[in-house]
Amino acid sequence: MEPSSSTSSFSEKEWKRFQDDEVPHVPILTLDREGNIETFTPAARRLLEYSDDTPPDECFFAHVHKRNMGRVMRDLADMVSRGKQSTRWLLRLRTGNDRWRWYRAFVQNNLGRQGDHVRVRLRSL
Repeated sequence: MEPSSSTSSFSEKEWKRFQDDEVPHVPILTLDREGNIETFTPAARRLLEYSDDTPPDECFFAHVHKRNMGRVMRDLADMVSRGKQSTRWLLRLRTGNDRWRWYRAFVQNNLGRQGDHVRVRLRSL
């Protein structure tokens, strides 16, 4: 289901690309209802500075800076319990090199639909 143009912050082209599961060159994480990372595209691993042999922490919240944690937790809880469909964050995430970096995150709720997950697309700042 595509959002109406009045509520969407994505162009139609971005929306279709965001929904496509076969995009290893796009940095995407998928999260389960508890905030655990289910999948990490190769591009997300590179963007977050994780080598192929270094497994990232399974809990998404372990990557989020404490100053961004409140909003992230509130938005994800609203997706799980109230059906909030999407949000955007400007946040700091811990990288595989144990550094804090700024990212823009575009978050889409797919719980109860294709894949049953929350999708987080990242962009480095």
